[in-house]
Amino acid sequence: MNLNTEEKIKDFVRSQGVELVGLAGPDRLEGPPSLDPTYTLKGAKSIVSMVLPMNQGAIHDYLGKKSDVPHNVDQLKENQRMFRVSEMVAGYIRSLGYKAAVVPPNNSYRRTLYVFATIPTFSHRFGAMAAGIAGQGWSGNVMTEEYGAATYLGTVVTDAVLKSDPLRHSSRYFVDEWCKKCRVCDKVCPLGMFIGEEEEYILMNGELHPRAKRRDINLCNGGCFGLHALSNDKKWSTYGYRWTKGWMDVPLEELTTMKVIPEFVRQISLAGDSGARYKMIRHYAGYLMKDELLNEYLDKHPETMSQEEHKKAFVKHGERLGVKGLQNDTLLTCGNCGVVCGSSIQESAERYRLLTNSGLVVRGADGNMVNVPTFEEAVEIRQLPKRSLWSKLKDAWILSWTFHKWYWGFEPKSFIRGIRYARRLKKAVKDRITGHKDLAVAAENTKRVPKASDGYASGM
Repeated sequence: MNLNTEEKIKDFVRSQGVELVGLAGPDRLEGPPSLDPTYTLKGAKSIVSMVLPMNQGAIHDYLGKKSDVPHNVDQLKENQRMFRVSEMVAGYIRSLGYKAAVVPPNNSYRRTLYVFATIPTFSHRFGAMAAGIAGQGWSGNVMTEEYGAATYLGTVVTDAVLKSDPLRHSSRYFVDEWCKKCRVCDKVCPLGMFIGEEEEYILMNGELHPRAKRRDINLCNGGCFGLHALSNDKKWSTYGYRWTKGWMDVPLEELTTMKVIPEFVRQISLAGDSGARYKMIRHYAGYLMKDELLNEYLDKHPETMSQEEHKKAFVKHGERLGVKGLQNDTLLTCGNCGVVCGSSIQESAERYRLLTNSGLVVRGADGNMVNVPTFEEAVEIRQLPKRSLWSKLKDAWILSWTFHKWYWGFEPKSFIRGIRYARRLKKAVKDRITGHKDLAVAAENTKRVPKASDGYASGM
C-alpha cells in the first residue's frame, strides 16, 4: 500500500514511541503570533504536533510530598526524549525532500522589551490545538482525553503543505464537559492566578477558545520559580522553599499587576540561586544534551535516590553541563495547574487530595526538604539558606544578563502581528457578547404568551 506524506510522517512518529500525533496545515495556523511557524523556519507552512504523558506514579509522589525526585527526573528525561524524537522527525521530513526545524520543548521565547513576558517562539499548546489532538482547558494548559493536561509537548515545523487532521473536539469541549465539573487547577495555584469563573479567549482560525481569566502571568512565574510556595490558607505548599511576605495574608484578588511585578523582581534578586537554577532549567528543555552527558546521569537511576543523594548527583551533573553555583536539586517547584489535571475528573480529584492533604514541605537545617503536617510546625523548623549580599547581587546580575541575552529586544514583525491579532480578538469577543445578548432576548420572548401580533395562529 502506498502511503501519502502525512501517513508516512505519522507512522514514523509512532515508530519512535509517541502514540499521540497530529498535523496542521496552512488552513489551521491563523491565530496569535506564537502560532506562526515562519518565526522558526522561513517558508514554513505546516506543523507536526506530538504529545507524551507524564509519569503518573511520579506525579503522585510529587503532589503527595513523598518525594519530588522522580518527577524532576521524569521532567528531564521526557523533555529530552521529546527533543530527540523531534530531531529525528525533522530529519525524516528532510529525507522526504522538505525543510524542517525543531521547536525546543521549552524555554524558547521571542525577544521583547519586557524579558519576563516569555512569549514562545512557537506555542506547543496552540500547535496541539491546531493539529486537533488537544483542546484548551480552564488553566490554559491543553488537555487530551488520554492524558489530561499532564503532558510533554513537541513540535516540528516544515515547508511541506500537509493536510490537517480532523479536529477531535469543539473549541469549548474541555472547558464545558470537563473543567466546569472540576476546576481543581484553579484551587491549586498558590497565588490565585485565575479570576473566579471569568473567561478569556484565544482566537484561532476564526473560533474563540475559552480559558480562565488571569490576573498577571508573573504570579505563575513566581510560583513556578519557587518565589512563593505557600497556599493562601497555609494548609499546603509546593516544593519551593521561599515564602514571599508581600503575597501572604492578603486576599488574592488584591494581587494586581502593579503589586506583583515589583515584588517579583525583588524576590528574584533576593533568592541568591536564581541564575544557576534558570540555567539548569534551560538545559532541561531548551538544549539537546549530548547523549554521553545525559546517560551518565540517568544510568545512576536518579529517580530511586534519596533527596540527599540526588542533590549531590544533580549538582555534579550541572557542573558537567557548565552550570556553576547550584545549591540544590529543587528546580521544579510548582506546575500544579497542569500536573493536577489527570485523564479523568476522578484522577484529578485524587491528585488534588494528595496535594492538599499532605501538608507542607520546608527546607530544614540540613538543607533538605522536610514534610510537616501544619504551618506552625513548618515555621518552627524552616531555615532558608544563608547567602551573602555579594552572592545575591552576583546571582541577580547573572539572571538578568541571561534573560536579556536571550530574550530582550524589539521585533517589529511580532509586534505588528500582535496588534492585529489583538484587534481581531477584541472584535470576536464583542461579537460573541452581542450574539449572546440577542439569544437572551429571543429566549425571553419565547416565555411570553403568544399574541396575534406575534405572528402565531390561535390554538398553536
